[in-house]
Formats: sequence, C-alpha cells, structure tokens
Amino acid sequence: MSRTRFVAVCLTGAAMAAAALGGCGGGSGGEDVSKEEYIAKADAICAQYAPDSVTLERQFNQSLKSSDLESAAQDFADQAADFSAMLDELEGLNAPEADQATVTQIIALGRQRVDAAKQAADAIASGDKDTMIAAGKKASVLAGKYYQLADGFGFQACGSTGSTGTTGSTGPTGVTGTTS
Repeated sequence: MSRTRFVAVCLTGAAMAAAALGGCGGGSGGEDVSKEEYIAKADAICAQYAPDSVTLERQFNQSLKSSDLESAAQDFADQAADFSAMLDELEGLNAPEADQATVTQIIALGRQRVDAAKQAADAIASGDKDTMIAAGKKASVLAGKYYQLADGFGFQACGSTGSTGTTGSTGPTGVTGTTS
C-alpha cells in the first residue's frame, strides 16, 4: 500500500477513532449535590479542556495531511492523555446520589473511549491499517453510546453540545480527522 493511500485510510480511521475522546463523569462521596450543581461543575471542567483539544485537532490534521504519521499518532495520544486527566478530575466530583449509576456509566464509557483512542494512535504510528480501522469503529460505537447517555443526563460542554470538531462531532478533548 502506498504511503498516500495509507494516509487516506488513516484519515478515515482517525475520524472514527476521534469519537473515542471527549466527555465527562463524576465521583461519589461527600455531601449530596443537586444534579444541576453537578452538571455545572462537570461542564466547567470539560470546557477547560476545549482550547487544547482544538489545538491538538489542528496539529493532528496537519500531521496527517503531511504524511507525518509519527506526529499524528503523538497528537492523538496527547489528546487521549488530556481526556484521561479530565476524566480523573470529573471522577473527583461528588455526583448526586440518585444519579451515581449513570455518572459511573458515563465515566466507564469515557475510559473505554480513551483505550480505543490509544489503540488507534498506536496503530497510526506503526502503520497498522487494520487495527486502526478496528479501533476507529469501536470508538465510533462508544461515542454514540457516550453522547446518548451524556446528552440525556443534561451535559452541555461534556456532551455533544460541547463538540468542537471542524469535520465531525467531538467532545472537549476529542479529535476529528478529515476523511477522504
């Protein structure tokens, strides 16, 4: 497979894997907070990560367009690390007692999305087209489940409303590759 063809496949797979990033969740313990208070605090955390997400998305797309797969993979891995840090912060928030199960599920989906993004980044770096596509498909399915749950819970910046991608839906720390 030519390098140009591989980059085109990377772009397509990256768009699917991009959905692996972005979102929020929460922790338990401490005094019970209202759902509205929790959402406000979580969305504020997610919003803090949005500017870096936009920068990493731009770098990722530029790296792919210039066939610099190593840099593209690093940009994607950096975004996965940022998203994981965001999830850690969100996990530290006190979730409403009545909503703890939903918040736990949102965080679990977020962690699964990070794992899929890491797999995609590794595959991009190694030139493993099949693994990259599989990770992208998995990420796409997880993104759909995540956004359905997060949006239904009422998140804005942590849900699809906070998406910042230029060519598709991403969360505050999601990357969207250009498809071709």
